[in-house]
Amino acid sequence: MSGLDHHCRHSHRGRHLLYRQIHDPRHEYRHKEVWLLIRAADIKQSGLRSLRLGIAILFHPVDGFEELQKNKHLISAFVLILLTISVRIIAIYMTSFHITSLQPKDANLNLEIIRFVVPLISGVIACYLITAIMDGEAYFSQVLTAMSYALIPYIVFTIPLAAVSLVMSRGELGLYNSINMIIWLWVALLIFIQLKVLNDYTFKKAVGVLLLSVFAFIIFWGTVGLVFALTNHVLQFVRELAVEVRYLLEN
Repeated sequence: MSGLDHHCRHSHRGRHLLYRQIHDPRHEYRHKEVWLLIRAADIKQSGLRSLRLGIAILFHPVDGFEELQKNKHLISAFVLILLTISVRIIAIYMTSFHITSLQPKDANLNLEIIRFVVPLISGVIACYLITAIMDGEAYFSQVLTAMSYALIPYIVFTIPLAAVSLVMSRGELGLYNSINMIIWLWVALLIFIQLKVLNDYTFKKAVGVLLLSVFAFIIFWGTVGLVFALTNHVLQFVRELAVEVRYLLEN
């Protein structure tokens, strides 16, 4: 019995020490500190991985988009969208006043954000729907992420171009517009490559799907514009009719 009592006391003491260790505030603090360090390391590693992927897509887009297809980078997509919006706002205020077509005092930042985000999201939706019909392999999240990474040339080169515009004369406006056009052609090329790579299309089929996506995008916004115009006319007619009825009732 003495051995059994000794074993019971030892077991009870062990449970008591374990309970104290678990509920010790210092232990909880150390556990939280370790968790934060691990989390920070994961974020840093994820950031470096996204940076390497962005560089790969910029200069080796086929390999870059193949790598993107293997892993999830949805957080990176939202970061890139925010970066693109930030770059656009900075460029508005940095570009030389005799080069830019939009003066800072006339800029509506909310409208600029809407003009970028809404076409991007509707373009992603149009591209995804067409690829889904045309036996595509990409998921919506992959299309959104790839479209965001395709904006990297704009993110990287727009601010330097805006800075260079400060030493440009009005006569060099054509050079500025040409460089800006090259940036957007680069973005368009990356959009085409991601469409081909993510869905494993042939060159010919990728061209056809891209044209269908552009057509769907135009039809969508044409329909939205038509509905908006018709709605505006109907509301205007109702207001005029209400004024006429009120005038007749008062007289």
